[in-house]
Formats: sequence, C-alpha cells, structure tokens
Amino acid sequence: MNNWKFIVGFIGVFAVYEILVFLMWLGLKWMISPFVPPKVKLAIGIALFIVANFSIIAYMLRLGAPWVNYGNVWYFYFLNSAVIGVILLVAKLLLKIFKLNLSQGISLSITALYLLGMTALGLFWAYSPTVINKTIKVDKHLDTPVKIAMVSDLHLGTFFSNPQLEKLNKIVDEEKPDAVVIAGDLMDDDMVMYKKRNMKENLSKLKAPLGVYTTMGNHDRDALEIVNEVKKTGIIPLFDESITLNNDITLVGRKDKSVSRDRLDTADLLKSVDLNKTIVLVDHQPDAIDYHATLPIDVQLSGHTHRGQLWPLNFITDVVYTLDHGYAKINGKHFFTSAGYGFWGPPFKTSARSEVWMITIEGK
Repeated sequence: MNNWKFIVGFIGVFAVYEILVFLMWLGLKWMISPFVPPKVKLAIGIALFIVANFSIIAYMLRLGAPWVNYGNVWYFYFLNSAVIGVILLVAKLLLKIFKLNLSQGISLSITALYLLGMTALGLFWAYSPTVINKTIKVDKHLDTPVKIAMVSDLHLGTFFSNPQLEKLNKIVDEEKPDAVVIAGDLMDDDMVMYKKRNMKENLSKLKAPLGVYTTMGNHDRDALEIVNEVKKTGIIPLFDESITLNNDITLVGRKDKSVSRDRLDTADLLKSVDLNKTIVLVDHQPDAIDYHATLPIDVQLSGHTHRGQLWPLNFITDVVYTLDHGYAKINGKHFFTSAGYGFWGPPFKTSARSEVWMITIEGK
C-alpha cells in the first residue's frame, strides 16, 4: 500500500513539474521568437527538456555522483526562472492598465540580467564563508569561557570538497576555538566523492584543543558507515552519546530522526549526564526547539534548514521552524541554527551566506 502511495505521489509531482517546465518553455519561446529562427528555437526547446530532466534520468539509471549532482544545477535556474517569470507576468499585466507594453526584447534582457545576478550572488555566498561571533552567558559556573566553532551541512561531495575544507581549516586556525562541532550532514548522501577526492586528508587537519565532534544529519544516509569513516580522521562522532569537554561543559549529540529510528528521546538521553555542568545539545534538525526549551539543557546547536538556501524558499523555512536561522534565547536556553557551511543540491546560496559560528560561552 505504501509503495503505491509513493508511486502515485511521484507520478503526480513529476507531472506537475513537467507542466511547469513546459510553461517555462512557452515563456522562453515567446521572448526569443523575434531573434531566433524556428530550427534553432526547436533545438533550444529540446535542450531545455533534456537539461530539466537530466538529474531525474541519472537518478533512475543509478548513475550516482557526480552525474546526479551535475543535473541538480538546473534546479537553481528553474526556481529563479519561475520567480522572474512571475515578476514579468505581473509587470506586463500592470503595464496593460496604462496601455503600455513589455516587449520580448526587454523581457529577455531583464531575465538574462536577473539570472546572471543571482548566479554571481549564489556562487559568492556559497563559496565565501563569513564568521559570526556570539558571546552568551549561562547560569552555571565555568572556570574559564569556552569558545566553540560550530558549522553544519558541509555536504561533502561533488561541488563542495577539499578547497572548502582548506578554508575551514584556515578559519579555525585563525579563530583558535577550544572545540569544533559539526552539527550534521557532513556528507552529501554518500561517500563516493569523499573517497574519490581523498577528502579525509583535509578533514583530518581540523583540530582544536578540546576536540572536534560531529553528529549525523538526514543526508548522512549510511550513518554507521560514515561514523566509522569519520573516526579515522580523529573527529569524534556523537551518536546518541555525550562527552565531557572539560570540567564544566558536557556535549550531547543526538542521532538524526530520519536516519536513526531507534534514537532516544532527548529527555532520556539527558538522564545519563551531570546536569550541574553546562549542557550543549547538538541536534541536526531544529524541529524540537520548543520541547527542548523545557528540558535541562543550556545551549542547542543545529543546522539542516540552510535558511531555505535559495530565495525565496527562506520564507517557507521561517514558517516551518521556530528558529530557521540565527540565535534565540528561549526560556533561558540559548539556541543556534546555522544556515550551513555548505549547501545541498545546486551549488548556490541566495538566502544566506556560507557561515561559521564562533560561540563563546561564559559562566556566572
């Protein structure tokens, strides 16, 4: 029964997607008609439908990385073409009120400039990380302040690999945090490109005095295999486990709900830790913030949302999550949600820049 539901759902989504691609083609066809001969127009139409379905075909043929990832680039342009298409349609209707016309040439120029601008912004924000510093105070004793570097959603794979790990290592070396925490989605679904490009060498260089830790995210599909691979780099995976950073702070890492159905409830996970210490909970998906605000934790570190990654999808994540990005103090507890150091799917970020959080925890 569940298989049938999946098949029917997939066919429905696929049909809607193809209709949208066709409508996009009609808009493009209208814009290029005065400038392109019919045969060239036909070739462009065929090319558009091949590109639009490339990742789907690659996935169905089980080609895997990097071919599926190459096809995913299209979805950035699909989304942004839809956005500019709606804007132009509304503009055209409004101009009609004043008996003005939006010509094909002007529409094509606006579309090209918009897509070029979003491409430039998307690439810059995806590959030029910013460092965000935040100091918080907890209502517990700390001998000395502790600085934690927090990143999430590296999605190590086809488009995000050794150069970005080198940048991260440089940031950590310059900022000198006491510990580094990776809040899930270290890998981009599998480890094919991770192994092919020998990313282990650069990941192994990520060091901090109190250690480097990671939890698993929903894209760390083969979680146990990834845990074993990560251990080889010196990074400590926390898989429904806790570890004491120093005399004053305990780090608690949750399994991700989408890849580990047997994970403990957070309240049960906290039963094994000393609640007199400052408790830093690492939970990849920030979907239980309201619940966690009632538990005896002090800090929560999360990722997952990417803040939508591509504008205007951030408006959706803002509605879905209590905290889809940034920092909030709720019921005396400190919550952080990162928009991610990396990205998922197309190699662009237009709703939030690649980021590394430097969180300094001070005691009373």
